[in-house]
Amino acid sequence: MFYEGTEKRLFICTKDLNLLTFEQSFWHDLVSYAGAEIISSINNTQLTAFLLSESSLFIWEDKLLLITCGNTQLVKAALFIQQQLSKEKIKTLIFQRHQALKPQLQPTNFQQDRILLEKQFNGQQLHWREDYQGDLFVFGEISTQTISTQGIYMLHGLRGEFAENLQSQHIDKTSILKKLRLSEFFNDFMIDHFSFKPKGYSLNAISQQDYLTIHLTPEKLSTYLSIETSLSETQSAPFIAYLVTLFLPLSLKRVHFQSDNKQLKLITC
Repeated sequence: MFYEGTEKRLFICTKDLNLLTFEQSFWHDLVSYAGAEIISSINNTQLTAFLLSESSLFIWEDKLLLITCGNTQLVKAALFIQQQLSKEKIKTLIFQRHQALKPQLQPTNFQQDRILLEKQFNGQQLHWREDYQGDLFVFGEISTQTISTQGIYMLHGLRGEFAENLQSQHIDKTSILKKLRLSEFFNDFMIDHFSFKPKGYSLNAISQQDYLTIHLTPEKLSTYLSIETSLSETQSAPFIAYLVTLFLPLSLKRVHFQSDNKQLKLITC
């Protein structure tokens, strides 16, 4: 069985709105336009995190981050936001697609999505075709302070005893969380997580305005683990190092954003 674990990402920064006051039905509609469903949620006074059937949605007062995987059509969610909020309320929009393992199975490609976005936004497109392969469509004001994400970590080709156990059987979420040892590295985070049947695992964790999300696809044809967070590389490094020893990936890529003279840069290593 093949499942496309690599993500699509939509980040939007708004003005003159408080997204935390929006009705829950609005977020259910947004997620459904992308082709996913809300499973559960956690929140504090500064951040709400929704766990989805395909990844995660995070809501701050003035910004949102929607991450989806599988065969979702995230561009439809971007167009829904534009129609509901109007372009005047959208200060920044960043639409990102990591290179899919099997792009021929996706309902659209980046260029098709870009054409739809350009009908509503006067943005620019950026492409990477080296160690990291992916595409961005960027609209509006860009600054390092605007973007919450400090690191995206992508582990491909998972190996080792735990990875093999995840491939061969369904493991409950409590057992997976214990193996991840998240609380040993981030003991002040509130956690929401889910173990999918027959396979797969997702986790959201929040603390004040910070977030961390983990998505695990253990299928043999597409073993993949992604970690995304607002925490700095220094804060994240011990946890990422532990995951590398646990999953022994064939490859590990880190992606983070930089802004130079209001031009967005994507740095990979």
